Amino acid sequence: MSFAEQIQAMMPDLVNGKTHQQVEEKLAAFDRMQGSHVVNGFKFPAAVQPSNLEALKTFEVRDDDVYVFTYPRSGTHWVGEIMQYILHDGRGDYDRTFMNIGLEFTIKDDLIQFDGVTPGYKKYAAMASPRCIVSNCLESFLPPQIFTKHGKVIYVARNPKDVLVSLYNLMGAEQLDFDEMFFGFVQGKVVLGCWFDHVLSYWNHRDKENFLFIKYEDLHKDLRGSICKLAKHVGKDLPDDVIDDIVERVTFGGMQKTYQQIEEEHGEEGKLMTRFLGVTPWLRKGKVGNWKNTFTVAQSALFDKIYALRMEGTGLDFDFEL
Repeated sequence: MSFAEQIQAMMPDLVNGKTHQQVEEKLAAFDRMQGSHVVNGFKFPAAVQPSNLEALKTFEVRDDDVYVFTYPRSGTHWVGEIMQYILHDGRGDYDRTFMNIGLEFTIKDDLIQFDGVTPGYKKYAAMASPRCIVSNCLESFLPPQIFTKHGKVIYVARNPKDVLVSLYNLMGAEQLDFDEMFFGFVQGKVVLGCWFDHVLSYWNHRDKENFLFIKYEDLHKDLRGSICKLAKHVGKDLPDDVIDDIVERVTFGGMQKTYQQIEEEHGEEGKLMTRFLGVTPWLRKGKVGNWKNTFTVAQSALFDKIYALRMEGTGLDFDFEL
């Protein structure tokens, strides 16, 4: 049996009192409300328009680019912030428009209305070098020049239990029960697809010279050491005092302070940088192991079985608590 068939067979007969078909119908209704659509078998949010994905095929990669790729809710903003400080020698006076730009996204304070809004790839194309480009792009949709030029790639992966809870609280909590979100997540039926496929497709490139695969949990275990590793990857040799200052700025408390300042200085426009659709803060808990406050014992045990199935033989494993 395929992975999908094996995982489907592991699911309980009833999910929150609903049959599998009823749950899938509810997930489909949620997708319609969000304006989600399918391209080449992958489900995308409305903000990732097919024309954006097509444009990535010819997106011009520069040799001094730095790309930060993640599955959603895996430290995207955190590592993007770290890399901006690194590229600007610890200074905080850099252009913060990157905070509401995603390479493949057309971002606006609306889920489905994008007329007249400039897509992310065009905004990045107009930026001066060096560019730090953040994205949730699936590996199979990457600009081909990622693999032929010398731009640096960083992939950040986070343990999937915390990802699921964070994604649920960001997008699904008002419309779905957690066990319904769980059902969709483990089967890859959420936007941007299967966590396992997303992470493992980038893991396969870990030995390439311009790729660096790091874990969200390792940033928590050794923030300073991780920042040094990231700086080395992009060819920056920063003094100890600059590294120390960056560490202080990118702790969870430090980033909360920065985001608060952005909102105070820029008002509603600032909230579009620091919050999803200008409403839900990008910074939520910033912890490892918060999944334990949401998962039931049965859900955790089931997830562990699925995790073992999908990760067997990959050489990749995660810390689920610290």
